[in-house]
Amino acid sequence: MSTDEKAGEAIVSRLKLDIRALALLYESDAKLRPILEKSFVESQDEYVTRFVGLVQPRRASRGDGNIPMAVGEIVLASFLTIIGLASFVPIMAGLNTPQQWLGYFSGALSASFTGGPLRFWVPLLDFVFSAALLLGAFYSLRRAARNLKNAGMNLESRGS
Repeated sequence: MSTDEKAGEAIVSRLKLDIRALALLYESDAKLRPILEKSFVESQDEYVTRFVGLVQPRRASRGDGNIPMAVGEIVLASFLTIIGLASFVPIMAGLNTPQQWLGYFSGALSASFTGGPLRFWVPLLDFVFSAALLLGAFYSLRRAARNLKNAGMNLESRGS
């Protein structure tokens, strides 16, 4: 056995002891899981993520539907982003003034919308609606990335 192999076995033995100590320190898996995920799974260190990839069992793809689902979610995220940005910036939809914005909605809703109590809540409702659409777009992109990962496609960023 070479010296590198002996050194590797010694490090693995210490790692096993450290893992046992960590498991004893945190009595339950529920307490230990967030710490491990934060430290290892979400790590930005190339060697740590490589090690986690070696330890984690490879999951078989759940079929060929992951890529079409990811493409659909990307398209959905695109629509949600466009609509959300258009709601944040009404000029993108051709509505330059708040009166035009209210006029657009009053045509779809009752006449009390423009003169009633809802008139003062329109900017807040517009903001909440836009933010919900953009958050939905980001969530959809996150699911698309997960589906692509499940399909065996890993997107890696190349550092400069």
